Amino acid sequence: MITQKAISEILRPLLVAGVYKDERVALKDIIAEFIQKKITGYNTVIGRMEKKYGKDLKGFSKEIRNKAVMKTEDDWMEWKAALTMKEAWQLAFRKLVGNGSKV
Repeated sequence: MITQKAISEILRPLLVAGVYKDERVALKDIIAEFIQKKITGYNTVIGRMEKKYGKDLKGFSKEIRNKAVMKTEDDWMEWKAALTMKEAWQLAFRKLVGNGSKV
């Protein structure tokens, strides 16, 4: 487990350089940026699948029901996972920025 001291040492250069005013703001901003990049990555996967199949996951699921082959099942699983993870990261982001303090 990482200690408060270790976190402080990692963040110290950002504070000394004046990039952030305090550790809390630095850590929240770094985490928020990380989460946004995760969401962007999942949006890329979702967009690629929507473009490839010309529909959303719900429509694709109906189309392949009872007649999917391995490749379409693989795409369906990747697509479903991307949607699920995007929702999870969006929830984490809302909780991070919605707890009363600004990022």
